[in-house]
Amino acid sequence: MRDTPESLTTNSEESCSTHNVSTDSKDGWFATIALLGRVGGIGWFVGITIALGAYGGYWLDRQFGMAPVLTVLGLALGVLAASVGMVRLLSVIRRDR
Repeated sequence: MRDTPESLTTNSEESCSTHNVSTDSKDGWFATIALLGRVGGIGWFVGITIALGAYGGYWLDRQFGMAPVLTVLGLALGVLAASVGMVRLLSVIRRDR
């Protein structure tokens, strides 16, 4: 056993490189959390867009008495808008990586 503390025997370059690895891993965690937040935001975007399209079609059906026609049309438009928006948002995320 040595009597000298390890902090006194380590080279200053080694301690700096250890510190940089720790900082890099923290940056990795923050990047991962940011990515998960963006992907979660895409999920909310898709869900809300589809729901608004379906509800808009349902509301128009009640106004004009055209039963399921406008509801299905609104749902289809919501799915289309959600798909286009999701592809655009994913391409932005992929470009930022």
